[in-house]
Amino acid sequence: MFNKTSNFFFQKYGDTYTTLPVEASEYPKEILQIDNKEVSTAFYNEDDIYIYVDEGIVMLCISKENQSNTYEQFVIHHTIRLKKHSYFNFFAISETATVSIYKRHENVVTIKRINGEHIFCKRILPTVSVKEILVYYYQVKNTNYVFAGETHPYWELTFIDSGQLITEVEGKEYYLNQYDCMLYSPGQFHSQKTSDKDACSYLTVIFETTDFPADLLNNKVFHASRGIINTLQEFINATERKDPFYKDLCICYLNEVIIQFLQLQSTKTIKPAYSPMQQKIEDELLNEIIIYINDNIYSPITVEQLCHEFSTSRSSLQQLFNKNLNTAPKQYISHLKLKKAKYLIKENKYTISEISEKLGFTSIHYFSRKFKQEFNLAPSDYAKTIYK
Repeated sequence: MFNKTSNFFFQKYGDTYTTLPVEASEYPKEILQIDNKEVSTAFYNEDDIYIYVDEGIVMLCISKENQSNTYEQFVIHHTIRLKKHSYFNFFAISETATVSIYKRHENVVTIKRINGEHIFCKRILPTVSVKEILVYYYQVKNTNYVFAGETHPYWELTFIDSGQLITEVEGKEYYLNQYDCMLYSPGQFHSQKTSDKDACSYLTVIFETTDFPADLLNNKVFHASRGIINTLQEFINATERKDPFYKDLCICYLNEVIIQFLQLQSTKTIKPAYSPMQQKIEDELLNEIIIYINDNIYSPITVEQLCHEFSTSRSSLQQLFNKNLNTAPKQYISHLKLKKAKYLIKENKYTISEISEKLGFTSIHYFSRKFKQEFNLAPSDYAKTIYK
């Protein structure tokens, strides 16, 4: 999440004004054009200066120590005053930007080289970009099916819904079983067949991309997590809709599937349920537990209490949460209570101590420590950001 200069964390560096202060308007003004996305040098101000963004969106990179790992980044919001003795520079978040700098003396700002590595703007750019979905179809093949093979200049996704498919890519055979996926990259020759024992049903999607980390996806069999299976189901549902923007939804879901494949490279695979019926039972139980936790959010809730209430063992409850929510029950309860605490702080009806007691924390100190661990600032500091 980006921070703005109106954020509480910026206060150690300066202040934010909705309009340029009168005294600052009398200072000499320097206009600076910005289009860079990284910096190796910084400005150093001997006196307070004022900065206003005339055009574009600008990220301020600032530190008190001039070590590259100490610099913080803030999106400039309104007019800002930088306190003296700060090291700073700018990135253009938009393609280009223009800022006005108001300083009392002509030589108040000097240029220093940043100690350490270059600093880069925290840009959010896509790694995966599906340009067009050419075709998609669901196939059911009996035993002894043989597809001699083909090559084409597009990406192709194969997802096994049931049975087994044997595919050969670049002279190597891969056995794809239920919930396995494989991607063929542009120009890769691939053939497919079924054995004399297993039929196979599978989804095929052929698509074109603009950017793709092919080396991370080539010649790999991915076992789909529950999240991937759900997203593919959403993709299928979207293809059957004819409402406005359903094509955009299809593109989004396919992008999401590819991203999840990439994440599987560095995270542990969460196995799907053994059957749709088992998954349905798990979903219903998990839903009941979540409703119970929400209904009792103002009471102390323990794992033992949930086990007793829903007649399940501690290990089964842990497995249910880890598999479906990727978190432990205790962490889920804590996260939910702390989210509720943020909401209550925003309401401004209760003190921090009252909120701690209301949500069943054992002490205000424990509550403050958990809140800071979760949101990286104390409850009182969070309240300041809201009320400021």
